[in-house]
Amino acid sequence: MNKKIPLIVDLDHTLINTDLLYESSLGTLKKQPWLILLYPFWFFKGKGYLKDQLVKRFTVDVSSLPYLQETIDYIHERKQQGSSIILATASHKDYAFAVAKHIDLFDDVMASDASFNLSSHNKADKLIERFGHKGFDYMGDHMRDMPVWEASNLSILVNVTNKIIKHTAHLNTLLISKKAS
Repeated sequence: MNKKIPLIVDLDHTLINTDLLYESSLGTLKKQPWLILLYPFWFFKGKGYLKDQLVKRFTVDVSSLPYLQETIDYIHERKQQGSSIILATASHKDYAFAVAKHIDLFDDVMASDASFNLSSHNKADKLIERFGHKGFDYMGDHMRDMPVWEASNLSILVNVTNKIIKHTAHLNTLLISKKAS
């Protein structure tokens, strides 16, 4: 492993065992259930816009999120080896920066905002633009991470299904954890 290669870490179901879009939707609707009527309009303006509307209405308590210890342990290991650690998530930037500040392991944060959803191909493109093709290692959990894993030097699988393991078999992979079947 080349310690000069940065470690890029996804947030939802990789660093935490939940999804912040789900958590913020649930939290918002518990306080103001009628807002469900606005969701289609917000979503029509883009997923980033929807997330921006939710973050304005609900604050996530980052200290109570279910962090995945295997992921945190691996981040610590890589940090000790000299890797820079970047949180790159489709979650809203306000939530991403709050998580990064809380666990104090990240050198930088890349996240979604009202006009841009940092997911799948968008995330792969931004990471390639910043670090080059195969210039980073990526920790993720979902099929939408495929474009990122394909562009990464090392595909680190966290909280994954057998289907994802099968679909990434052609890549340079490291399995951290599997979902319970």
